[in-house]
Amino acid sequence: MAAVWGGVVAAPAAEVTIKEVRVDGRPVAIPAAESAAAAVSAAAAVRIPSTARQIQVRCVATEDDDARPGAQTAPASASALGPPQGTRLRYRLDAIDQAWRDIPGQFKADILFDDGSAARIGSKEQLIDLENSGWKGTPDTSTWQRHVFKAEAPPRARSVLADFITAPNPQNVGIVAIDDVVLTIERPGRADPIRHELTRDLGIAGDAFHPLANPKGWQRLGSKSEISQVRMRSQPQPHPILVLVDDDPDRYGNWATQQSFPVEPGDLVTLEWSMAATSGRGGDVVANYGRLEPGRYLFRAELAQPGGEPTGIESSLAIEVYVPVYLRRDVWAGAGILGVAAVATGVRAAGVRRMKRRLREVEREHALERERARIARDLHDDVGAGLTEIAVQTDWLRRDVERLAATHTAEVQEAGILDRAGRVCASAVELIRSVDAIVWAVNPENDTLDRFVGYLTHSAEQFARAAGITIRLDIPDDIPATPLSGRVRHNLLLIVREALNNVVKHAGARMVRVTVNVDARQVTIGIADDGRGFDVAAASGPQADGRHAGLANMRRRAEDIGGRLMIDSRPGGGTRVEIAAPLA
Repeated sequence: MAAVWGGVVAAPAAEVTIKEVRVDGRPVAIPAAESAAAAVSAAAAVRIPSTARQIQVRCVATEDDDARPGAQTAPASASALGPPQGTRLRYRLDAIDQAWRDIPGQFKADILFDDGSAARIGSKEQLIDLENSGWKGTPDTSTWQRHVFKAEAPPRARSVLADFITAPNPQNVGIVAIDDVVLTIERPGRADPIRHELTRDLGIAGDAFHPLANPKGWQRLGSKSEISQVRMRSQPQPHPILVLVDDDPDRYGNWATQQSFPVEPGDLVTLEWSMAATSGRGGDVVANYGRLEPGRYLFRAELAQPGGEPTGIESSLAIEVYVPVYLRRDVWAGAGILGVAAVATGVRAAGVRRMKRRLREVEREHALERERARIARDLHDDVGAGLTEIAVQTDWLRRDVERLAATHTAEVQEAGILDRAGRVCASAVELIRSVDAIVWAVNPENDTLDRFVGYLTHSAEQFARAAGITIRLDIPDDIPATPLSGRVRHNLLLIVREALNNVVKHAGARMVRVTVNVDARQVTIGIADDGRGFDVAAASGPQADGRHAGLANMRRRAEDIGGRLMIDSRPGGGTRVEIAAPLA
């Protein structure tokens, strides 16, 4: 039986052509290749980016009508099918497809109803996809499948027929083998259904077998009657079966029951049959693939016989899937190296700029320190020396006035010369102290925390002693020589002096306590007294008078150096002032 279903060679003039390639809906150019070997080795190929989501390849089967064999008479032997009038077209993508791909068609079964005058009044059809219909080369080697569908006889129905049709889509090409066809009619109220076995006896003996023989009870219809044939099946015992050998993608054939069977409206009609089939598409095929991995592929399109037997006629196309430049690892690696180099260059340039800027700042700071040192020397050598000379001369003047007062007491006291001389002397001494403070503040050698704390405690002791107030100092033993800018120590010194001045002028305190605490980030100075205290909210509010301008000045100085000022006081409870300044 193998020769019955295979071994047919396609017409020599038939060929398959790869007509079009589309990538994500856009056509691409196709290089010429004479054979599969040429396609594999050809330098030119369809180049497709690996980012493509859809790849479509359109193939067309063509045949020269002049070279096509003429109509054949039916072979006398059951061992030959005769040359096909068409072929099915299939394809594969090597390394992706494990076998050839077909685009399967459909098969249709109909139940037809006529009225009493044999006019068609209704029908019901069932479409069957032939993608996996059990075909394995011959009816005896194939897996048969049972199909059943039902229809109810419409009003005015008097008879029913059945038929099987290939290719509702005319491009279908394939073979459908049909056996064990049964038509059952069930009528409501009737106990036993009427069963018609339509292929039990086809009236064809083995000696008289002919593929185009006329089976009993069946007739050939369709646009090409030669598609409807009769074949022999050896299982379970040799017997004829109905076959549709559709070898023409442009036409179709069908088997229809020759006689109709009586029915009544409302009868339930059931059509059952067994089937093994294979199907593909002829003429024109579009192969669809999704995203492919980078690499080189070979697409092949082949002409095959209706039963799927190869003809050896094929065409091929090399496909190269490449990684776009913007996705290539080497490009990204190079870009990364360039990016790192650019970043490193930028960082280095930025670092050089920062270093140069810092050097300029350091030079300015050194120049400023030199200028401050010069001003401190000038103040000390010129202004300080001059003020000291004035103080000495004033002191001599005061002593001379005192001697004069011993003999002219009344006149001196009346003129107030002694008091004025004393005030001039005191003012000169006070001015000398102020100049000393300015010189200390200006001198860059004092821009360290330890020198600042030493000067602060010394000046606080002098101030308290002059005011007659007891002072207690709580100072750490080891003050680090942390750099302290002139602006910070100047403002800190003025804040502490303002706080001590308030203790003397307003608090009426008997004792004041000065504390210094140092950590890695800041220095904190506290001034606490046991005086009369005051209402901080009232002194800081909009109704405060000018007497509390010093508090506002202290807050502004603390803000200017990025510090924090805290004033805690209440009437009768003393006052505590705390200033915390950053060391950075």
